[in-house]
Amino acid sequence: MSKPTTFLRKYFLLDILQGLAITLKHYFSRKVTVQYPEEVKPSPKRFKGMLRLFRDAGGEPLCIACKACQRICPCGCFEIEGKREDGKKTMTPVRFDWKLDRCTFCGLCVEVCPTDAIRFSPTFRMTALDKANLFFHHEDMYLDGDELQEHLCGGCWP
Repeated sequence: MSKPTTFLRKYFLLDILQGLAITLKHYFSRKVTVQYPEEVKPSPKRFKGMLRLFRDAGGEPLCIACKACQRICPCGCFEIEGKREDGKKTMTPVRFDWKLDRCTFCGLCVEVCPTDAIRFSPTFRMTALDKANLFFHHEDMYLDGDELQEHLCGGCWP
């Protein structure tokens, strides 16, 4: 910088005035803070929330117990057992256990599922008071909303 510019910056405090201008600009701009428990922002479409099993339009489970998610999971989160009923072509899961505390939400299980039975839900509140509540059985994989919170908290949800 030239000497006159340096002189003006030092004695007229131009750097401080620039910082003050930025501060005032942000002070009078629109607020972006969200009051979280009362106001919840919608999650983005690609958000990886809680894993859930889904049913078809008739209420039948989409899962065919192929164990593809169990084989591809790097953490070993799934334990699946299936049974073929008489007269049916596909298997149905008898046991579908998922360990939330081990899951890294990598999405490999979602990608590999041939029937699109396991998907990410937009649920993001996954806190539990006890580690035992982070273990999901077959029936628990269909829970949503307040029922899911009740399962995670172990009876503490109002």
